[in-house]
Amino acid sequence: MSTGSLHFVSADRTIAIDLHLPDGLRAELAKPYGPVLNEVDLAGHLRGCGRVLAIGDMVGASLVKMDIEPDLMIFDLKTARGPCDEETKDLLRKVGGASVKVNNPPGKLTAELWNAVVKALKTGKKTKIEVSGEEDLASLACIELGETGDCVIYGIPNEGISVIRLDEDIKSKIGGILSQMHTETMR
Repeated sequence: MSTGSLHFVSADRTIAIDLHLPDGLRAELAKPYGPVLNEVDLAGHLRGCGRVLAIGDMVGASLVKMDIEPDLMIFDLKTARGPCDEETKDLLRKVGGASVKVNNPPGKLTAELWNAVVKALKTGKKTKIEVSGEEDLASLACIELGETGDCVIYGIPNEGISVIRLDEDIKSKIGGILSQMHTETMR
């Protein structure tokens, strides 16, 4: 499913509304959509990726430790255990490229975050998006807005790192999930 079939997406792929995750979709999003790997196996799964789109502090830090700078990195300076340690913050900050700050409360995918992803992917420049709030649902925007062959990487708490190589099948599945999210007009 392309963004063209999502009623809330404009021709330039931006949105003017916030998306809210209904409780009924939480279980669906808790399962991984790609293989779940440990750090040791991650680099091999990234060979041949178009762009690397990384969501999460620990995922971003893991890539930087492997000397892999993602094309897009989205993080909130928090982990499941609370605030990131200084080493992780330093690793995330050392990545070059454009830097953007957005607000995104838990359980939502705001127009501000979605549109920052649109802009980052359009420019083709390496970009880091620092989220005030929570970045968890950013993977949905990255899957929907990324191109076939791009790899979206995000953490699965207490399990590992999931890598999704984008194709029409996964884009269709995630487009279906996005179409079920509640929309809220921006204030």
